Amino acid sequence: MEKPVPEPGPARQELARRFGADLIVDHTQCDPVERIMALTDGQGVDAAIEALGTPQTWEATFRVTKPGGRISNVGYHGEVHEPLTIPLEPFGYGMSDKQVYAGFNRGGRGWLRRIFRLLETGKVDPTPMTTHEFGFDEIGTAFRMMASKEGGIIKPLIHFDADGA
Repeated sequence: MEKPVPEPGPARQELARRFGADLIVDHTQCDPVERIMALTDGQGVDAAIEALGTPQTWEATFRVTKPGGRISNVGYHGEVHEPLTIPLEPFGYGMSDKQVYAGFNRGGRGWLRRIFRLLETGKVDPTPMTTHEFGFDEIGTAFRMMASKEGGIIKPLIHFDADGA
């Protein structure tokens, strides 16, 4: 089965293809939950990643994940002042055996060490998604631009002053 990836904008869609996406679901063109369910013949996906940090995307991951599937939450929900809720029907009223992981996954620091090892050995190159560079003193600008998608930003590279100045 081809992997549907919700992603608006031509540059982001091309980047998704470069990193292995077969199908692109553009949420500005359709209801992504309906489209993903149609693409999977109503079955849903084995795994969904919530990376945006909104109540809508949180709920959508439950709606598109099939029973026994995995939901990984890496989105930051700090801007939402209400508690996140689990939608009961798509959660199978607690009986769907969906596994929910918060943060990167249950591997924690060990998982991050593996990611950094992949980067260090060159097996994974994240630079194609790095579109802008900032000094640490400009981190606020970087986050603002990421939130608004200003200037076609995808991911910023933040430079830290090596000598601590």
